[in-house]
Amino acid sequence: MPKFMSSHTMPAGALQREQVDQLAQAAQNDPTVQPYRSFLNLSEGKIFCIMEAPDKQALAAWFQKMKMPCDYITPVELEGERGVVKEA
Repeated sequence: MPKFMSSHTMPAGALQREQVDQLAQAAQNDPTVQPYRSFLNLSEGKIFCIMEAPDKQALAAWFQKMKMPCDYITPVELEGERGVVKEA
């Protein structure tokens, strides 16, 4: 399934750890999207997610269903880790 990177901006401190855990659980149990990796700074209200989904629209619909504001969603073409870059 294709990977997509998304950015989310919320008011600083608006999202609590318990809510993050609930969102992660919802993604794990969803038949359409699958979580891959997330980076969060709750005190600044910044969240970056990499998730697998059939397409960009399916992921956008999932974020809307979860009431998670979304700045953008973009397909991942290349993936790097510790200086090694490969096809996604």
